[in-house]
Amino acid sequence: MINLVHFNFSGVSEERQMKFHHGFGACFDRNVMYVESAYRDDAANPELYRNLDVAMVDCLRRHELVPVEYTVAQYRKESDAFTNMTFDGEQLAQQQAYDRRRKAYSFDFDNPQVRTCVAGINPNAIADEIKEWRPFD
Repeated sequence: MINLVHFNFSGVSEERQMKFHHGFGACFDRNVMYVESAYRDDAANPELYRNLDVAMVDCLRRHELVPVEYTVAQYRKESDAFTNMTFDGEQLAQQQAYDRRRKAYSFDFDNPQVRTCVAGINPNAIADEIKEWRPFD
């Protein structure tokens, strides 16, 4: 469960957008928020680490996705490389750039268990994968 949505409201009035956001927010608060929180804690961060980098490394280690000696410092270095990677004038499509940026991590980003750790702890790392939603189409 990931509460990341890329909305596309092209051609939709501001009034209709506000009404949508009000309803969407109310539905999320009533039906999703607590379940999502419990799932994320149970699946990815059962130790309830406050530091998300520590939680991520713990999840990766617990599921044997990285060596035991993999450190929080190494994860931070890889995460910073992912976030700050530039392509020196190369003309890459958004998906190509994202695919190359993911290679900054030393673990297999496509592994389903890695994806569970990422989605549960740092969903922003997969935000580029979220397809836009046009709720009024």
